[in-house]
Formats: sequence, C-alpha cells, structure tokens
Amino acid sequence: MNNLQTKFTTQFAQQDFSNFTLNGVSAGFFKNAGTFSYIRFFGAGHEVPAYEWPGVERGAAALQMFEQIMSNKSLSGS
Repeated sequence: MNNLQTKFTTQFAQQDFSNFTLNGVSAGFFKNAGTFSYIRFFGAGHEVPAYEWPGVERGAAALQMFEQIMSNKSLSGS
C-alpha cells in the first residue's frame, strides 16, 4: 500500500495500524489517510464475509466495515 502514489501516500506511510475490533475482540488491523482506508482481517483470505475468527460471528467484521463505509465514515476500531 505504501507504494501507491496517491495524495494520501505520505500520510498513510506515517501512520501505525490500529485494531479493528468487534465486541472487544480484535478482528484485524486498519489505517485511514484522508478518504483512503486499508483493512486486513485476520484469517480472511479473499472471503471476508464468510470467514470465522475466534470470538467473531461469521460476517460480523465485514458488516461493520460495510456499515462504516456506507455511512461515509472512516474505518474505526469498533
């Protein structure tokens, strides 16, 4: 992601990852820079909606991410 040449590249590269949590369980890491967001779900591969992670209900992490994005919000930890 740091090699992409966008207007947010410098800001993105300077940030640390934050925990993306559901009900207190870390389900991945994320970063936001302006309108650019990146998230890595633990154990998801390319099937984020179908993945399971200990303590996270199937599809819950994808739903939380989708709801945040569709509400025109940056990704947040919970």
